[in-house]
Amino acid sequence: MGSIRPCGARFPARAPLRSHPRGDPGVSGVLRVGGPRPQRPLLEEARQLLEGSEEPVEAIALAVGYEDAAFFGRLFRRRVGLTPAAYRRRFGALRRALRGSGDHG
Repeated sequence: MGSIRPCGARFPARAPLRSHPRGDPGVSGVLRVGGPRPQRPLLEEARQLLEGSEEPVEAIALAVGYEDAAFFGRLFRRRVGLTPAAYRRRFGALRRALRGSGDHG
């Protein structure tokens, strides 16, 4: 009868399992300019740029570190609940109105 070998001798070692299927849950699996960074601060920065500038959405996506503007738009909509253009229409007008009302006093 043959001898029993430990499993490790027959099967290669596996990589350790991560607690989250894509690694850190605060970091996207998509590479961005400058490497991975948590999404929440990037989306907050994008919100401010959308509210306060007339730059195209593609330029804002690149400015906050997303090379793929379409991915940025889908992520923004998923996290914020509005497309970047709809967010700008709604909150950019509000910011301009608030800024304008402060000039009268």
